[in-house]
Amino acid sequence: MKNRKYINHILAVMAIFIAGIIVRDFFVNRSGKNIDNPYAYDISEFAQVDPSEVIYKEVKALRLSVSEPKGIAFADGIIYVIADSSMIQLNESGQLIKQTHLEGSPTAIAVNEKVWLAFTNRVVQLDKDGNVISRWQDYGERAVITSLAVSDQYVYVADAGNRLVYQCRFDGELVRRVGEKDEQKGVPGFVVPSPYFDIALSDEGFLWAVDPGRHSLENFNADGAMRTSWTKSSVKTEGFSGCCNPAHMTILADNLFVTSEKGIVRVKIYDQHGEYVGVVASPDQFDEDSYAPDVCVDENNRVILLDFNRKQVRIFEPLNNEQ
Repeated sequence: MKNRKYINHILAVMAIFIAGIIVRDFFVNRSGKNIDNPYAYDISEFAQVDPSEVIYKEVKALRLSVSEPKGIAFADGIIYVIADSSMIQLNESGQLIKQTHLEGSPTAIAVNEKVWLAFTNRVVQLDKDGNVISRWQDYGERAVITSLAVSDQYVYVADAGNRLVYQCRFDGELVRRVGEKDEQKGVPGFVVPSPYFDIALSDEGFLWAVDPGRHSLENFNADGAMRTSWTKSSVKTEGFSGCCNPAHMTILADNLFVTSEKGIVRVKIYDQHGEYVGVVASPDQFDEDSYAPDVCVDENNRVILLDFNRKQVRIFEPLNNEQ
């Protein structure tokens, strides 16, 4: 009987002790408190950039009075920004030249003698004053147009929904689908898990397309056959990591690539063979949880970023003017 009382006493003490731990944990880790995840993968060390690798400096930031910036382009000294349901034209000092109300919310822009806008599944051609010249037939319910590129002869349309690039004449006539899986041409087909699918044209007029699922850039001949490609998969500064990177891309003179990444947000330069050159903007130059900025370039090799979070156009120039 005494032994049973002793055991009951011990059990009661242990129950009080356990209850105390539970109560303590409840108040320490109650809603609103940060609870450490022992399995979390810390990538903060990879967000650090060696200052010697930074080859550009920010020289100007232009504030935009918009709710939702969407894309950016540069042509003939004018910065074009699409945002909300409008197209804004700025000079390089940030002064507003013109704002044009659009028939919907645009998703992509390209500019030559005319302005080419995408609206999710269709393309519209405008003049520089914002007047509509033509509207193309849409590409169907699955289409998600994320990028446009224009040459002297063709408009290229990147469709993330159908994982294709359409090569079209200026009147919208389809010439060919670029990037369809074709073993004979050595085209593996694009891997596009989310609506990040960018394209640009080289100085010679060849199409380059980001294959975001493979962390690669692919180059195509005029007949749609693949010419070459390069891949950089690494969490380190010189590579691309995570899902769907690079998120945005454009091409400088001398076929230097400018890439913009999400996740670890940074903007970098690669040469025409995919060799890492240096950093335009490092992660510490963006707000926490920023989106990858859209990118374009001007005739002076300056890199122009559309910062979606800060709602700014940010201009970077080479530290070395010979770059």
